[in-house]
Amino acid sequence: MKLLLLYRRRWWLIYLPLAVLLMAAMAVTLLWWEPLPPKRVVIGTGPAQSSYLELAREYAARLERTGIAVEIVSFSRPQDPLAQLGASSPRIDITFAQGLYADNTSSAQTLAVIGHEILWVVARDGIQSLSDLRHRRIAASVEGSSNRLAAQMLLQHARIPPGEVVFSDEVGDKAVAALAEGRVDAVVHVATGGSRTVGALVRMEGFHLLPVEHVGSLVAKAPHLRAVIMPQGSIELRSNLPSTDLPSAVTLTHLVARPGLHPALQRTLLDVADEIHVMAGFLERQGVYPTTVGSDFPVAPEALLHQQGSRPWLETLLPYGTAQWAQLVLLVVLPLGLLGSVLVIRAPRYIEWRVEAALLHFYGELQFLEDEFSQLTEPGEDTIGQFELRVDALERMVTSLELPDHFTDRWYILREHLEQVRLRIRAAADAA
Repeated sequence: MKLLLLYRRRWWLIYLPLAVLLMAAMAVTLLWWEPLPPKRVVIGTGPAQSSYLELAREYAARLERTGIAVEIVSFSRPQDPLAQLGASSPRIDITFAQGLYADNTSSAQTLAVIGHEILWVVARDGIQSLSDLRHRRIAASVEGSSNRLAAQMLLQHARIPPGEVVFSDEVGDKAVAALAEGRVDAVVHVATGGSRTVGALVRMEGFHLLPVEHVGSLVAKAPHLRAVIMPQGSIELRSNLPSTDLPSAVTLTHLVARPGLHPALQRTLLDVADEIHVMAGFLERQGVYPTTVGSDFPVAPEALLHQQGSRPWLETLLPYGTAQWAQLVLLVVLPLGLLGSVLVIRAPRYIEWRVEAALLHFYGELQFLEDEFSQLTEPGEDTIGQFELRVDALERMVTSLELPDHFTDRWYILREHLEQVRLRIRAAADAA
């Protein structure tokens, strides 16, 4: 390509390709790195009377203070939100899940264990142990729910075959009503100590809590359960509920996120979890939760880093939204902008380098010709003619060379040198 054409079209041939290249690099970086987290998060919960719905509203209130919009989606079954996390196009971003569901999903990741829920077994008077539930009717929600999974574990622990009990699908207020009306003999319910359903069940006249005998043997065979002792009077001291120390089993409650959730959003969710769950709950000590210890789901890498206190330094100085924009500017826009500026500044230097290379090439050819001519002792007429032809050829190439205007003086100096060499050769020819 001619240098003058390159110089005249430098905006189209140099600057524009550089701008397109930098914009493409920025777009690829943004797609690959995802520096800005989403402004909206979807929380999946169980049915309307589920305690997880109230917990989701508490999370939503705190997240909205940081500028994150929250949508809460309720499902008819508490296990349905967890199934959505593993879908190819997930409808939700986070949910709350009990450890009993850990075997039913392979893709969900836990951000934190935020508490535990007790396997409550309330039965009518006359039923003193789990083994007395044989040939009884039990309200334990629908198939696949945590209540049903817990009931099946407890009955298997008591060596009662599934065919020797009748399960009823009632749950919540319907289960309380069924127990009061005598339509069922017992209720298995997995919930926290603050559950409204549990509060109604344990205070019903003519019914009592059943202990889990040999609970250590049960949790040894069921990895998603933990053994606890419910102290006498821990539910209500005045009514002496329970009336004795009661061996029980609990399952851990997890804050679960879909794979690929933005790390900054994960850190914000963990901050909210630290605020909400740091206080002691029923049969929980203060400061135990949230944690990642003993999680039944795979722990998200970001959760481990958060537990170690590792996070981007900008998030320790700036609010959530501002920190993400600052990170984008410092780590993407600024480096690419500096790179683009350097390339734009150096682009004219490329043209000058090409011109310098062309001029130096002709100077080198001229110097080589002059040195070769100087080494001749007695130049003949034919030899001198050959040198004149070479000088003429160099001059034609230099004359046809198109250069930017600010190299005109160099071009004229080169032609003067060519003329001096020609005069020297002609003087030698005259002398010969």
